[in-house]
Amino acid sequence: MQDKRTNWIYEDKTPSRDDIIVDQIKDQLEEKMQASAMDINVFCKDGVVHMSGIVDVLAEKHTAEDIARGIEGIKKLENKITVAMDGNFTDKHMEKEVLNKLRKNDKLNGVGAKIEDGVANLIGTAQTLKDSKFACELASEIRGIKDVVNNIKVSPDKEYDDVTINNRIAQALSTTNLSYEEDIGHAVKEGRVVLSGYVNTRNEAELAKEITMGIEGVKKVINKLKIRKDKQKQF
Repeated sequence: MQDKRTNWIYEDKTPSRDDIIVDQIKDQLEEKMQASAMDINVFCKDGVVHMSGIVDVLAEKHTAEDIARGIEGIKKLENKITVAMDGNFTDKHMEKEVLNKLRKNDKLNGVGAKIEDGVANLIGTAQTLKDSKFACELASEIRGIKDVVNNIKVSPDKEYDDVTINNRIAQALSTTNLSYEEDIGHAVKEGRVVLSGYVNTRNEAELAKEITMGIEGVKKVINKLKIRKDKQKQF
């Protein structure tokens, strides 16, 4: 296996910061997406990353973007990757495929789907925001789907007041591997949660949001967590 690109010297010159960003993104794409990353192009100028190329399914486009956003030093990202439409996919066929995937998960029994011109409109109910997000991820894995619109209503089995929601968030965060979870603040108003404070990495910020989205009664999560200055910069 060849060495990581970040160790290469280009034409006997030290690579620029933009070169290093591109190399790191490509390394991560190849490691995590393997053959799916072959047709993805990455360009960076002054910290602004442009992604283009073709992938088989929408989920791969989202994965590529998530991978790129995890690289330090990026100021902005433009994702212009397109989803291949070379198959003979009808809306009816894709709708059936989406529903089959949803029905395999008991938590998504209340979620339905309507497909029009390759766009999946997810409807119905789910108990948590995390379940709603997961339904969208499943739909994006179906070949031919160009976009997913989330119109799922989050409707838990029972109503929770803000104090109870806040306490449950605190309990959930305390049982994870988050560093310095006591530095994460969470305020709840009418089911809307604002996360604030500091974490070590962008991945920890995303994990804290994911955990909060899994709490019943949470209707929306606004993530204002900041990365400590001596760690990865958030963008």
